[in-house]
Amino acid sequence: MYEAMPEQYDSTVEIDGYTNWTADEVADYFEKSGLGDYRETIIYHKITGKIAPQLNDGDLKDMGIEIVGDRCRFRQLIKTMSRKARHMQRNKIIWSGKEQLWFDCWEKCMGTCCGIFPEDPSTYKLTNNHLRVRTVDPLRVGPIRLCCCHKYHVNNIDLTTVEDVDMNGIPAPFLQQCLCFSSGKEILDVSITGEGSVSLILGEGEGETVSNLIMNQVEESQMIERD
Repeated sequence: MYEAMPEQYDSTVEIDGYTNWTADEVADYFEKSGLGDYRETIIYHKITGKIAPQLNDGDLKDMGIEIVGDRCRFRQLIKTMSRKARHMQRNKIIWSGKEQLWFDCWEKCMGTCCGIFPEDPSTYKLTNNHLRVRTVDPLRVGPIRLCCCHKYHVNNIDLTTVEDVDMNGIPAPFLQQCLCFSSGKEILDVSITGEGSVSLILGEGEGETVSNLIMNQVEESQMIERD
């Protein structure tokens, strides 16, 4: 008679923050991956999330894991755990934002023809290793951005190539400040080695915070590369 195979546990499930796992949580991970016979061994030897990636074949032998196939399975899972965590860390979003198109609602209403033509701002996304800038070059009729035929350009900037971030403030036109209490814009110019610069157009008050976030990640990325 045909028997259905037991459902296999996907060892590549969410493992963000595994370095903070206790020995019990590490044991849970290996148990779900088919190595439940060693649950008490893992707990007894205090194999936490920080220690697990350092285990080698000799360590596994010292823990009493004599079956070669099981040791191979442990090493495979540990390697997968580390690789998955590195991938998640690299792609973790630290900040995301979008281009500040208008100084106020009145200008937005005029620029979109009272909402007939939708907004399509450039977008920005900062991860641990990259700054992704999706720039929109809209087709215009006078001051109005049309809803079609836009051109797009995506620049994935390696943070190790960033030299500096400069900020410039642009106040709203005087009349709009008086009548509409309009806020200004802040432009961040991100200087890139050998590529010039890329501009991020943000709302008033955002520039300094975002500039600090970018430079902090730049310093960390460059430090990791030197190490």
